[in-house]
Amino acid sequence: MYVDNFNEILGNPTKEDKLLSFAQKNNIKILILYELNKVHKRISLSDRRNNNILSEFIQKAKQKYLIKKIGASGESADFFVKIINTYNNSRQKSSEKFDIYNLEYEYWSSKASGIDGYYCVNYLEENGIPCGREGSFKFFIDNLKQLKNLSKGKPHKVEVDAFVGYYTQNEIVEIAKNCDRLVVLAIGKDPKFCFASTQTNLESILNSNIKTKASIMFSTTMNDLGYWLKFESLDRGEFLFFFEMNAKNNQLKKKLNIEGFTYHTYSYLEKSVSYYYYNRN
Repeated sequence: MYVDNFNEILGNPTKEDKLLSFAQKNNIKILILYELNKVHKRISLSDRRNNNILSEFIQKAKQKYLIKKIGASGESADFFVKIINTYNNSRQKSSEKFDIYNLEYEYWSSKASGIDGYYCVNYLEENGIPCGREGSFKFFIDNLKQLKNLSKGKPHKVEVDAFVGYYTQNEIVEIAKNCDRLVVLAIGKDPKFCFASTQTNLESILNSNIKTKASIMFSTTMNDLGYWLKFESLDRGEFLFFFEMNAKNNQLKKKLNIEGFTYHTYSYLEKSVSYYYYNRN
């Protein structure tokens, strides 16, 4: 599960425990943290003298609430090199460290990668890379490679996630070579529509004989799956997604290395699930 508003949660015991209790109750084993750039401005994650507020949260999540892995989300390898990996290197115990570096850079966005777009201005131009999808994809792959190199030769294993939304078959082959897990977007107002939105993407992975682990990412805003989840359980949603998958292409479940589902994001999901339990009781 992606955790939004994390800067407001970290350091507040009530909000931390509410988040971790929610994850434990709903059998969520991996948390991907947003807003670590804001946290860094507040407490300097690269300074061991100040970053114990984060190390204590991560350790509590793993030891008290049985969260298996904690991930950090960022847009560029530079963020991980300067801040997140430096934080990891400052801590002695694996129980205090990040286990996943999650790269969320939507290279396929023509608006973000085009002239004067967010990626164009903030990443591509300053690195001498032409703006547009081709240049943005190159930047994405170069950053994935940098993240993979960060974890080499380290006793604490760190996996690299690549969030992917809309890709060509050639692109996904290159992406899969340079990450440990693909986080594949699936959006829709119910599980059936979620599968329909990503069927072509999953078939591209199947047809390319890619064995890299994949997680299906549900958006839980009210415009997407959030409203449906007010009346149905998470387990039901996952079951129906796989049911639809088997009905439309039974080779996908058999041959793809799908290890589960990812929910985006905590604040939306918590509201839907709370309503579901309230309504049921």
